[in-house]
Amino acid sequence: MRSAVRYLASSLLVGVLSVGLAWAGAGLVPVDPPELPEAIAGTEAAVGGSAQGGNGAKRGAFTEFGPPPPGYVHAGAAKVSIEPRPEDYDGTWVQDRDQCATLSEAFVTQLPDSAEHLASAGSPWPENPNCLYMGGYGIGPMNPITSWDQEYGLYVRSAVLQGPEVDGVSGALVLTIIDGEGYFWDYGNKCDDCGIKQLSAELGAELGIPKESFITAATHSHTSPDFIGGWGFVPDWYMDQVGDAIRESVKSAWAERQPAILETGEQLARGFNHERRDTYRSAEEQQLTWMRAVAPKYKRKPAKTVFTLGAFAAHPVTADESSGVAHGDWPVVFEKTLEDRFGGVGLHMMTGLGNISPDGGTMMGGALAGIIPEVGAGMRVTDTSIRVAQKTWAQPATNVPLTGLGLPGFFDRKFLGSPAEVRTGKSPDTAPCESASPVSVEVPATAAFIGNQLAITAGPGELFSNLTNTIKEKSGALVTMPLAQANDALGYLPQSFELNPVGQQGLGFVAGGVAVVNYEDSYSIDRCFGDKVLEETIGMLQALRG
Repeated sequence: MRSAVRYLASSLLVGVLSVGLAWAGAGLVPVDPPELPEAIAGTEAAVGGSAQGGNGAKRGAFTEFGPPPPGYVHAGAAKVSIEPRPEDYDGTWVQDRDQCATLSEAFVTQLPDSAEHLASAGSPWPENPNCLYMGGYGIGPMNPITSWDQEYGLYVRSAVLQGPEVDGVSGALVLTIIDGEGYFWDYGNKCDDCGIKQLSAELGAELGIPKESFITAATHSHTSPDFIGGWGFVPDWYMDQVGDAIRESVKSAWAERQPAILETGEQLARGFNHERRDTYRSAEEQQLTWMRAVAPKYKRKPAKTVFTLGAFAAHPVTADESSGVAHGDWPVVFEKTLEDRFGGVGLHMMTGLGNISPDGGTMMGGALAGIIPEVGAGMRVTDTSIRVAQKTWAQPATNVPLTGLGLPGFFDRKFLGSPAEVRTGKSPDTAPCESASPVSVEVPATAAFIGNQLAITAGPGELFSNLTNTIKEKSGALVTMPLAQANDALGYLPQSFELNPVGQQGLGFVAGGVAVVNYEDSYSIDRCFGDKVLEETIGMLQALRG
C-alpha cells in the first residue's frame, strides 16, 4: 500500500511539473481553437465525420477534396477490433487450455523434425493449430488465449495525416498500431499479402499514397496475440481477420479526413520506466512525446479531437499471462484514457523499449496519459508539410539459433536466399561495424518530418534506448518520436558495443540469460543491425531536413 501511495504521489508530481514545463510560451494554440475559415473548410461534408461503425471502425463516404493550406493538415483516425471472429472466416478457435499445448523454452534446444506435423496440421510447432497464443515469454507455445478482455479490448488503430502541397506534391503519413506482440514486414509462409510490405503497397496504390508513407507498429504487449509464430502457430483465419482489420482501419481513417490543426510536445516521464541490462548500466528514455490533431469548430460544429498519439519506452509486461485473458497491458489503458479525456482515437507507440522495463502496474497507462496537456497547451505545428523517406537493405542474419528457428518457419519471417554484408557506424572508414552472412533478411527503416518541428522515425524491432536517444539528439527537430517495433519485429536492436556475441549464439537462453550474459542478446539477429538502423535513420533525417 505504501509503495502504491508513493507511486501515485510521484506520478502526480511528474504530471504537474511536466505540464508546467511543456513548451511554455512556444507557439501555443488557443485552448478553444478558432473557427475554421470558409475557404479552408471547403464543403461541409469535408469537415463532417460520421458515427462509429461496426467493429469500432468509423465509417463514412469518402469526400474528394484537395490538400489543406499551410498551417493545417487533413487528419483522420479509426480503430477496428481484433477480437477473434472465427465464424466470419470459416475458422475454429480452441479456447480450452487443455487442448492447447504448452512447451518450455528448453524445447528450442531439442526441436524435433517438424515435417510430419507441418504436413498434417500446417504448423511446425507440435500443438493444436486452432489455438491462439500470447507472444513474448520465452520461445514456443506457452500461454494459450482462452478469453478476451472486454473492458479495454484489443484493436488496430490508425491515424492519417495529409499535408499541404509543396512543389505540387501533398505529403502523407499513415500511422497504424496493432495490439499485438509484433508484426512482420514480410511473412515466409503465413500469407503473401498480409505483411506490412505488401499492405503498404496495396493500400498506397488504392489511396494514392506513396508506400513509404506507412508506419505500422505493434504495442508489444506480452499478453496480446502473437503474430510472428514464435509462440505457437497463428491460425490462417486469424491472420486473415487481422490483415482485414489493418486495411479497414487505414481506409476508414483516410475516408474520415478533415481539416485540423496539429500540436505536439514532450513531457518528462522519468518515474515510469527504468533500464534493465544485467552486465552494464544504460540510459533510458525519460520523455513521453506526443502529437494531437484537433478539428477546429466550424459553423455550429464544435471543435473536436481527431486523435492523440503518445510515444514512450517501457516493456508492456505487467498483465497476468497465466490467466489466459488476452489483454493489451498498460498501452491500452493509456489509449482508453486519452479517448476518455480528449475524445477521438487514442494511440500508443513504443520507442526505445529494448532495454527498458516499466515502473508501475497495468494502470500506469492511465497515469502516463494523464501528463499529456489539455487541448491547446502544446506546441502548434505551424509548418505542416510532410516529407517521408524509407530505406530497405539486406541485413546479414548471423544469429544461428534464431535463423535455425526462422528458416523452417517457427518464426514465420521470409529470409533471402542470398548472402549479404554490411559496413556501417559513425566512422565506417576507420572504425566500422562489419558483418556478413550467407543468410540475410530484407529490413526497412523510415524517417519523416512534419515541417521542421516534428520528426518521426521507424525501426524494425526492439530498439535500445541509447539508439533512440541518439536519434532524438541528431534529428534537428524540436520533438522526435523514434518508434520501435515499427514496420517489422526482428528482435532486439542493441548497438554493437552493447551486444555480447557469445550470448547472441544461444547462451542467453540459459537461465534466462542472467547467469552469464544479457537475455536480450539471444534475440538479436546480428551485432551490426542496430548500428545500421541508426546510421540509415540519421542519414534520412539529414536528407529530409536539408
